Amino acid sequence: MRKYNILFPAILVFSTVLLSFFSLSKIASRPEKLLIGKWKEVEWMYEKSDKNQASNKIELSDEIKNSISKDLVIHCSETWEFKNNAVLVLTKKGEKKHAIKWKLKGRGHILKLRHNDSIKEYYQIKELTKDRLVIHFENDIHTRGIVRIEFKKIK
Repeated sequence: MRKYNILFPAILVFSTVLLSFFSLSKIASRPEKLLIGKWKEVEWMYEKSDKNQASNKIELSDEIKNSISKDLVIHCSETWEFKNNAVLVLTKKGEKKHAIKWKLKGRGHILKLRHNDSIKEYYQIKELTKDRLVIHFENDIHTRGIVRIEFKKIK
């Protein structure tokens, strides 16, 4: 009877730890699996951090969008295709495809893009579902605020 009193709690603890480990590993890999595929830019929005203004969200024109992103790798894209081999193919209509490396950092909420092993860019993933991706990056070119880019999954 004493053997069962000691053995049962030990098996229960071991099973709980093992189950937790497998659950956490599935959760940790989930954002990467959701990200794999082809995404089309739907909207660029500028969210001002100055709350005194009448509206703190402004849709960006192509001219402003190009000005804000001129030093970023993302300026050359309209379609982003995340591949399993950590390659991101950026495509803009009528232009050559551009391939860079990607990686999720933190708890899957930071998207790191690496271009030619020297340029690194970081974006915060605000929303990631099977058909929608929203990323933010901070910008202080025009006024203080955050640029919000929304994508729709197309493949």
